[in-house]
Amino acid sequence: MPAHAFDHEAIIAVVEKAGQLVQRMRRDGLAPIQRKSSTIDLVTEADLASEALLREELQRLYPQVGFWGEESNQRPETEYYWLVDPIDGTTNFANNLPLYAINLALCQAEDPILAVTLQLPARLIYWAKAGSGAYQRDLDGSDMRLAVNQATNLRHTIVCTGFPYHRGESTDNNTNEISHFIPQAQSTRCLGSAALELALVATGALGAYWEGWLGPWDAAAGVLLVREAGGRVTDYAGNEWKIPGGLGLLADNGQTELHSAMLAGIQTARTHLTERKLPL
Repeated sequence: MPAHAFDHEAIIAVVEKAGQLVQRMRRDGLAPIQRKSSTIDLVTEADLASEALLREELQRLYPQVGFWGEESNQRPETEYYWLVDPIDGTTNFANNLPLYAINLALCQAEDPILAVTLQLPARLIYWAKAGSGAYQRDLDGSDMRLAVNQATNLRHTIVCTGFPYHRGESTDNNTNEISHFIPQAQSTRCLGSAALELALVATGALGAYWEGWLGPWDAAAGVLLVREAGGRVTDYAGNEWKIPGGLGLLADNGQTELHSAMLAGIQTARTHLTERKLPL
């Protein structure tokens, strides 16, 4: 079943329906917020409701396709499966910071082949199909094909990153890496949503994004967006990124000089660590 066999408009409609639910719950006020792996790893009732809606609607459309959501976190045994983050950027969402997303990828084995990322509350849609390009859909329904930027060095590049939930318990927490890039890049950013940071690499707004310890649901849709927009996504060792990830992620515009500088910077910064939570 190639990507073109799936109706991306029907899938986008499901993601938009989940977005409407999430926004309605945000307006109505959130119930007490739960914690997962740590006191700063949040899950809200809206995360759970969004995942339940996405599971139900997608399985109704394509009952033969498995489902792997962040909150239930059970990888299916099917070759094709949905990989879903019901709210990426939950901390932003829970604190009413208006930058979060619903993130969905259709995957075949280790590779995403269709992606939809819905930026909330702006309601911008980023979508891609393997071999067919990546697009941004604006509120008027028009699609614009995405392309990464052409920056070749860090001095002309805005780079972006995020930090793990264990950042208070371990020195392997991305502070070495960002300290390396702050004086070298045009600027550095941390937006709090891997899904949107990857989408912004695909649009050309960001030249590069890196982060360790992402879940596959954080990354899969954005990986396809970046690749279909002409960029490259690898792990921290320079190998092409594959599901489930787990060895760090570097996404950029694919320019050899920039990609090499980013990889070298990450690897150099990590050589000074006295402990490591990633193999590299």
